[in-house]
Amino acid sequence: MENITNLTNQDYSSYVTHAQTGSLTNQIKKSTSSDATDEEMLAACKEFEAYLVEQVYKQVQSTIKSDSDEDSNPYADYAYDLQAQQYAKLVSDQGKLGLAQQLYESMKKQNAAITPEEMHEQEQAVVATQTEGV
Repeated sequence: MENITNLTNQDYSSYVTHAQTGSLTNQIKKSTSSDATDEEMLAACKEFEAYLVEQVYKQVQSTIKSDSDEDSNPYADYAYDLQAQQYAKLVSDQGKLGLAQQLYESMKKQNAAITPEEMHEQEQAVVATQTEGV
C-alpha cells in the first residue's frame, strides 16, 4: 500500500509541475508577442518568479526532511505543495526579490528593439522548429 501511495504522490507532483510549466510557457509566449500589454508581460514575469521561488522552496524543503518522513501522509504532501505555492506567490507579489521586475524590463527593451516583421519571422521560426521535432 505504501508504494501505491508514494506512486500517487509522485504522479500528482509530476502532473502539477507539468501543468504549471505548461501554463507558464503559454503565458510567456503570449506576453512576448508584439501585441502584449505591459500588464500581461509583468504578470508573466511575476508568475515565472513565483514558480522559480516555489521550486527553490520545495528543494530546500526536501533536503530537510528526515528519514522518518518517508511514510508521510499524501494529504500532508499536498498541503506542503500548497504552502510552497502561497509562499512563492507572496514573495513575488511583494517584489522584494526583484527578478520579475528585471525580467520585465529586459522583455520590454527587447520588444521595443524588435520590429513587428522581425517578431513575425521569429515566431515562424519557433513554429517551424517545434514542427520539426514532432
